[in-house]
Amino acid sequence: MNIGLIDNTTTGQLIFTIFSAFAQFERDLIVNRTQEDKRYAKIYDPNFKEGCPQKFTEEQIQFAYVLKKGMSYKMIERKTGISIATKKQRFKKSFRRYMV
Repeated sequence: MNIGLIDNTTTGQLIFTIFSAFAQFERDLIVNRTQEDKRYAKIYDPNFKEGCPQKFTEEQIQFAYVLKKGMSYKMIERKTGISIATKKQRFKKSFRRYMV
């Protein structure tokens, strides 16, 4: 029996099943710990925000939106440093907030 190679025998299938079960168990533990930590942070940390922090402030996005009236997205990108994808996403997300 060669333990380094999992072949299509009864023993190989058993080893594969055991390894798969441990991998799934470990994954479930990680998910549970992450969810518990998020719940704890939401309760005890008033500054907790899920996800990545935003790179640009609301003022910067609002300025880019004001520039949108007379410039193309590419020109605004050169002037502000905010990528086209970010502008489109943030404008769409809070369109009403930037209406002047």
